[in-house]
Amino acid sequence: MSDIFHEVDEDVRQDKVADLWRRYQTPVFVVAFLIVAATGAWSYYQDKRLKAAESANARYVAAVQLADEGKNAEAAAAFDAIAKDAPKGYAALARIRAAEARPDKAQALTELSAIGEDPSVDKLTQEIALLRAALIVLEGDDRQKLERALGPLMVSNGAFRFSAQEWNGLDALFNDDYDEAERVFEQVLNNTDAPQSMRQRASAYKGLLHAKRGPKPAPAAAGAGGATDGGKINVTPVIEPESGGEMPAGTAPLEASPGK
Repeated sequence: MSDIFHEVDEDVRQDKVADLWRRYQTPVFVVAFLIVAATGAWSYYQDKRLKAAESANARYVAAVQLADEGKNAEAAAAFDAIAKDAPKGYAALARIRAAEARPDKAQALTELSAIGEDPSVDKLTQEIALLRAALIVLEGDDRQKLERALGPLMVSNGAFRFSAQEWNGLDALFNDDYDEAERVFEQVLNNTDAPQSMRQRASAYKGLLHAKRGPKPAPAAAGAGGATDGGKINVTPVIEPESGGEMPAGTAPLEASPGK
């Protein structure tokens, strides 16, 4: 008798399973199909993205080579083409390099400033563009304009805040603003977060400042003789990432010797 009940229960369970399968087999097939399709689409997207990055990198390297060879017009055209259709990171860097290759410095400054204010560009690339723009201003012998250009970079969490401070101090030194130059160099020297190499340079700059200014006049005689017109000093400002991160590809440090 127990065997009969067992067989009946087994038949009932099989009927329930068959009924469930009839009711839900279509959703099961649809879900399985969607999983397979999504996996294939993601794999295709990743492969396409990798190939696009590899292609952009090859084009970017070729454009950099043109710039290194002094073919600025051709380099600018190549960078402009990359900026139009390359992946986002390469496009932003290409915009910076294209601006730097312009023969018209005013146009270059305008383009770099626009990149620095473009919300579609990542924060680090924005700061790189602003720093490159400041370098053009530094070569233009306009103290007030340089201070305005460096201002957004000298924030507490800025990636290039110490480079901006260094350039500000150097420009003050070139313009015989000794008190401001000394204040800036002391600020860098006393900041333990600043790179060691930059603190060493700040110490060397102070030595140059003291040699150019001579003995600091007493307060009573401060306005009597005016600033001494010492020899011209050429110092090469260096861009260094103070946050510990690496510079993006193709953004080798710029050097300039702004002699006034």
